Amino acid sequence: MKLVVLIVAVLAYTSASHVVPVGVTVGLTPYSHPIASLYHSQDVWGQYAYGYATPTSTKAETKTADGVTHGGYSYIDSNGILQTVHYTADPVHGFRVAATNLPKDAPDVAYAKAQHLADYAAVQAEHAKIAVQYSNPIVVPAASVLPTPVQDLPEVVEARARHLAVLQAAYTGAAVVPPQPVQDLPEVAKARAEHLAIVAQTRARDAAAHLSPVQLTGNVVAVQTTAPVAAPVATSQVSYTPASSQYHAQDGLGQYSYGYVGPTSSKSETKSADGVTRGGYSYIDANGVLQTVNYISDAVHGFRVAATNLPVGPSGTVAEQQVVAAKAVPVVGQLYSHTVYF
Repeated sequence: MKLVVLIVAVLAYTSASHVVPVGVTVGLTPYSHPIASLYHSQDVWGQYAYGYATPTSTKAETKTADGVTHGGYSYIDSNGILQTVHYTADPVHGFRVAATNLPKDAPDVAYAKAQHLADYAAVQAEHAKIAVQYSNPIVVPAASVLPTPVQDLPEVVEARARHLAVLQAAYTGAAVVPPQPVQDLPEVAKARAEHLAIVAQTRARDAAAHLSPVQLTGNVVAVQTTAPVAAPVATSQVSYTPASSQYHAQDGLGQYSYGYVGPTSSKSETKSADGVTRGGYSYIDANGVLQTVNYISDAVHGFRVAATNLPVGPSGTVAEQQVVAAKAVPVVGQLYSHTVYF
């Protein structure tokens, strides 16, 4: 018999309550972004998943057990345009990327590239022809075909002459005229000013977004605690699944969710923005019995716990047992769902 202990607890967000407008407008279209958050999970097989989200950028990346990495990120550039990048890496095909911000060749660059490839193919064909001629002892070429030496462009010749003049002046001890600083072109100066203005707007927007109150909501789910009905099973008769996994997520408001699952024990704990901590753990004791503990802690009622391993007092009358059952406080809490993979 295989016994698998699984605790499901994942951080779930609702888009209606976690989207905060940050004041970025492109043309006539306003943009809204989620609050800053991050997450990370991994296991013993090398699989992982992590990511983050800020007012102006996001990223997510995963790696599976077969060694394939998938990921992507997005950001708002200096022109207020949303740029998106998706990539994949594996041992067979290497790294591949698809993005909105990849440079495109100008027509003259594309023509020069095509001409270069054509010339390169022609040179390779000529070299192959020469190699065939030299490999045949009967056919000996009268003269070797040598490649044409590369001719310097006019600006290269001018730059070399200036360099040699400055070098000669330094050797002779003459005064060297320092080079003049490069002046920005008008379009470069304009682009720099626009970029600095957008950076200032982004900083002001981020400051306003962090100061604004954020209301968070969630679903309240009751924690069910069920004691085992069957007789205790000896530990030697139980077949365990050698699985292990862990996760952790948190945000800038003090909320967090973490936990792990092992072969014989597991645990999960969450804390919401109102300061309430909820959690639970389970384990197989020395008698092979599954023990489960659920707890909740807040500033009003303090710490409360419901568990299968708490000591039980002597049994009383039926009326006394009903009174004790009526006073028992069920542990209910707001759980964040998280799927653990084996």
